[in-house]
Amino acid sequence: MRVSLKGKYQVVVPDVDYFAEQVKCRSSCPVGTNSGGYVQAIADGDYERAYAIARAPNPFASACGRVCGHPCEAACRRGNIDEAISIRALKRFVTEKYGVEAIADPRGVLRFSNARRDLIKPGTGEKVAIIGAGPAGLAAAHDLALLGYKVTVFEAEPEPGGMMVFGIPHYRLSRRLVKSEIASIEALGVEIRCNTPVGKDLSIKDLKDMGYKAILITVGLQLGRSLPIEGTNLSGVLTGMAFIKAVNYNHPPRIGQKVVVIGGGNVAYDAARSAVRLGPNKEVHLACLETRNIMPADPIEIIEGEEEGIILHDGFGPKRIVGRDGRVTGLETVKCIRVFDENKRFNPQFAPDSESIIECDTVIITVGQAADLSFIKEGDGIELARPGVLKVNLDNYKTKASGIFATGDVAYGPKLLITAVAAGQKVARTIDEYLRGVSIKIKRRGVMSPVAGPKEYRMYEDYDRLTRIEPPAIEADERKRNTALVETGYDEDAAAAQGIRCLKCHINTIFDGDLCILCGGCVDVCPTYCLKMVPVTEIEGDENLRKVVEARYRMSWEEIALSDSTSVAQIGTAMIKDEDRCIRCGHCAKRCPTGAVTMEFFEFIEEIEEVSTK
Repeated sequence: MRVSLKGKYQVVVPDVDYFAEQVKCRSSCPVGTNSGGYVQAIADGDYERAYAIARAPNPFASACGRVCGHPCEAACRRGNIDEAISIRALKRFVTEKYGVEAIADPRGVLRFSNARRDLIKPGTGEKVAIIGAGPAGLAAAHDLALLGYKVTVFEAEPEPGGMMVFGIPHYRLSRRLVKSEIASIEALGVEIRCNTPVGKDLSIKDLKDMGYKAILITVGLQLGRSLPIEGTNLSGVLTGMAFIKAVNYNHPPRIGQKVVVIGGGNVAYDAARSAVRLGPNKEVHLACLETRNIMPADPIEIIEGEEEGIILHDGFGPKRIVGRDGRVTGLETVKCIRVFDENKRFNPQFAPDSESIIECDTVIITVGQAADLSFIKEGDGIELARPGVLKVNLDNYKTKASGIFATGDVAYGPKLLITAVAAGQKVARTIDEYLRGVSIKIKRRGVMSPVAGPKEYRMYEDYDRLTRIEPPAIEADERKRNTALVETGYDEDAAAAQGIRCLKCHINTIFDGDLCILCGGCVDVCPTYCLKMVPVTEIEGDENLRKVVEARYRMSWEEIALSDSTSVAQIGTAMIKDEDRCIRCGHCAKRCPTGAVTMEFFEFIEEIEEVSTK
């Protein structure tokens, strides 16, 4: 009987990319922050090294320690066991010790940056103009200045920071901290001209005439969208971005005692929680199409909003805003029974005869954002992909116009703060390539090194039993009375305990097939059953797997397929591993009698290669 190669185990042969992807917190971070590295450094009590790791790829490490959307936590493998590591809060813990908020001179953090620098003799580089001083524009300015370019940022608002200043409430992010982060960038020689909108007295053509060889547009999505429903023209109806911006600039609009916010994302909760803080006894409701389990808002926003008294109407869509004598008196809602259709497209479906009214005197609409692109003229050669979003090559952020680039939310729609920072860094490389006439390629080379001998290798005691503890916050009644930061942060003992929970995904079990005697000891001792020995004929995968199997057994894939069942055992056995289950305990290495299993630390080294395009 011939053996089938239709294996029931889909496997891959580990390579550099494989091991890099196992460090899921790092691979999911848009700027590639080695999150596990700084978490483990905190567990070891080496706080300066932890900060150095956190700051290396991120000029806004301190801000991200407070408000990052933390995709690293969503990817964290610890979440497969119980709950993810508190990565964002641990970043805040170390920035409070070594970040811009902890030192007198914000230039002190620049030494930790791993951005390329001084490729051009400082002061001799070309002039670059950046329109918009948000996180994307400032991140680009940071990297371009380090390379030696002369960067000027033009900002329409009275202060730089973009969404960090006018879009994020004070109770989430200190404005003093933002100013300190930006001051470190200005210390590189970056000039920021506030109250200088492009489009009124200054055009893109003017910037070219002023000698700017590259222009970067990063204006963000500062306008709120309304809804195509009856009653949006009534007095008492506001858009979310206009409301939040006014509150953040300490000029809040007058609102009534009963407020309804339409929307289910973080902006909706920013608006609702800001409204709570605008006076005593505010009754704030939030109505959204999604049910609570699929709302786009961060779970902590929903929980803290509930603590502050926000009344959630999940699964209800807005039908119309009702009013009397030109003023809002309520929001009529209808029960939403489906948000997306069978093709996962946004296509809400509502239950008939399910209308109800939430009485209110203010309605705040938070259902989307748009950019103000009125400054772009027909002769600029820049196209729109859709209203409020520029047409941009997302591989390099080039527009159709030579020397003009665009990135951030205006290029791809609303995303995270850390995504904007990454986009700013990427476009800085593109601008550098354009101005110097080079093509830059980044290659990754993996390096494995033994952590310790099997007998010496140890994880922290009870690391797999410790539970996640959310960072402490001030009491709800107190925070409703002011705009103080809600979260107070971990102390050293709590931070260490949370850091100890890390599974150390940088460490890998490496198997030497030449030393393995197939005793099965590693399989037996594994506490999470992540190892298994199976006949090689039960595995399948890509071409790399085929090559490895053929080399190992000195047989072609076809010869293995033609083997009869009696010779299957002679063909060989494969050791396979389920990475999602592995907790890096090292029991397999300790148990192995031949030393075939070792615990090794993986890191990759990035090497830059430049090729002239002139």
